[in-house]
Amino acid sequence: MPDKRFGALLARGAVLLLGGCHTMRFTVNAGEVANVVEERKSFWLWGLTPTRTVDVSRHCPHGAVAVREETTFVDGLFGLVTLGIWSPRSSSYFCGGPHEG
Repeated sequence: MPDKRFGALLARGAVLLLGGCHTMRFTVNAGEVANVVEERKSFWLWGLTPTRTVDVSRHCPHGAVAVREETTFVDGLFGLVTLGIWSPRSSSYFCGGPHEG
């Protein structure tokens, strides 16, 4: 009988861990992607308080084509271990190239 309870507990844990991942992607400009800049940002108190403001033009001087914000499995694991007090998120900035004119 303990095997069934362990399997149910393992399944519930997997659902909780996998349910915490999310991805948002915003397309802000039409064009070709020249490069991708990735970074991890920290949030406090279950993601309610960011640690800094992001200036996308610093990452993409020629403009951004798209921005993706996600909580990866590893990000969710860190949030779970700290009980949500610290919640990292991964961001990707899809940068356009220089405009030819």
